[in-house]
Amino acid sequence: MILYFVRHGETEWNVKKKIQGATDIPLNENGRRQARDLAEQLVRQRDRGMLRVVRAYTSPQLRAAETAQVAAEALGIPCISLDGLKEMSMGVWEGLTWETVQRDYKEDYYCWNADRRYAKTPQGESYNELLIRTFDALSYILEREQEDVLVVSHSAVLMAVRCYVEGCSFDEDTMVGRYKTRNTEVVEISEQEMRQAIERFRKE
Repeated sequence: MILYFVRHGETEWNVKKKIQGATDIPLNENGRRQARDLAEQLVRQRDRGMLRVVRAYTSPQLRAAETAQVAAEALGIPCISLDGLKEMSMGVWEGLTWETVQRDYKEDYYCWNADRRYAKTPQGESYNELLIRTFDALSYILEREQEDVLVVSHSAVLMAVRCYVEGCSFDEDTMVGRYKTRNTEVVEISEQEMRQAIERFRKE
């Protein structure tokens, strides 16, 4: 079994480099085009025998849900929403750019960036809290599925999961430099890798 993770399509806040987090921003026109292109790509792979996804799971936030629905409809598979796949809440930083955060929340940003896994953004979540609920959602999927699935989520979710699966540091250079995911990029993680990561996380 393979989990095909996908980041949602582009939004206007992506274009303006604003932090989205829990704020429910829909796809822009380019994001809708990206979702259609993704769907076409997945259908081509399926028709060539390279893809066998039987279900799509998605964050309920508009940008992810719209992306997932377009792909699921093209593939003719059910689409299921899971709260655990939502983007990391960034609290009072949502709607701001990273430049603004580093300028206007200098001390908060320094503390958060120095301990990115466990420190919370002001009124937001930590990456560790994000992993708790995301791994719960992924465990739910693994308990119910035996064949490949599509999992549509968000940038911080995918960075955190990929960092943990690979056993990497949560520092900025690693997370952003190595695991930043493009809009509608597909990332494959095997069932075995995911089960091992979840088991390791629960033993910590």
